[in-house]
Amino acid sequence: MSTKPAFSVLLVEPVELLRRTVSLTVRSLGSAEVTEAATYPTAQQVCNRRRFDAAVIAVDWPPSGVQCRGLTLIEQIRQGDCASTATIPIAVLVESCNTELLHVLRSSRISRILIKPFRVRDVIDTIDGMRTLAKGPAPAYGRDGFPLN
Repeated sequence: MSTKPAFSVLLVEPVELLRRTVSLTVRSLGSAEVTEAATYPTAQQVCNRRRFDAAVIAVDWPPSGVQCRGLTLIEQIRQGDCASTATIPIAVLVESCNTELLHVLRSSRISRILIKPFRVRDVIDTIDGMRTLAKGPAPAYGRDGFPLN
C-alpha cells in the first residue's frame, strides 16, 4: 500500500488504449487516483462536480471545427468554472506542437506538453512533477504566459 497521500488526476484522452494504459499504470504504481474521461462533454461534467489536484488533457491541433474542445476545457478550468481551483497543474497530450499551439498553451499556463507517441514513464514523471507543483505556492505568470522566476 502506498504511503503517498491521495492525489487526484483527471485524464482526458479519447483513444481508449492510450487512456487505459496510462490509467492502469498510474493506478498500479500508486502515483495517483485517476478519473478517466473518454469525451470532452464527460470531462466537463466531471470537472463541474469533482475537485482534482491536476489534469492531463488531450488536445487536438489544429482544431476540428470551430473550437478545440481540449483547449475549451482548459480555459474553463483556468477561469474557475469548475470544482477544481483555477491554478491546478495541467499537462497536455498532443500529436505535434507548432509555434501557434505552443503560444496558446503557454498563455493557458500549461505545466507540461507531452507529444505522442510518448512513454508511459513520461506521464508518470509528469504526474509526480504536478504533485510537487500542486503542493507549492501557485506560480506567478507574466503577460507572455511564462512563469516568473
